[in-house]
Amino acid sequence: MGDITVKLITELVEEKIVGTDLFIGEIKIKQGNNIQVFLDGDSGVTIEQCVAVSRHIEHNLDRTREDFELHVSSYGIGQPLKFLRQYKNAVGKQLSVITEESTRYSGKLVRADEQIIVLEIPATRKKDPAVPTEIPVSTIKTAKIEVVFN
Repeated sequence: MGDITVKLITELVEEKIVGTDLFIGEIKIKQGNNIQVFLDGDSGVTIEQCVAVSRHIEHNLDRTREDFELHVSSYGIGQPLKFLRQYKNAVGKQLSVITEESTRYSGKLVRADEQIIVLEIPATRKKDPAVPTEIPVSTIKTAKIEVVFN
């Protein structure tokens, strides 16, 4: 990889999304200049927004100097939450959390701040109330939104 860096791609994406509720979930550059940009947003991410970001990046890179492959998509279900903003957007959703000590939690996210998240863990008996459980953010290894089919 020569001129194409995560820093450069980050700058290009940030130029395009300034003034929107979009933010960068992750940027990866794999072997052969395979660029992957994952966007997230407070009100979701549309295909049109992904296309606009993709075009902005493409128009600012020179394929005659360095070939690349570009993929811009939304930061999807199943990918770990990384930012407080993502946790706040996930309030009310089912979360699966694994701590650094390998403790697993699954419950509805009811609160998130810089220090802790609070999950409502379903009781083992249906008649019992859900148990609010505080998990320090510093102990979270991974947290993912669970897909729930009713």
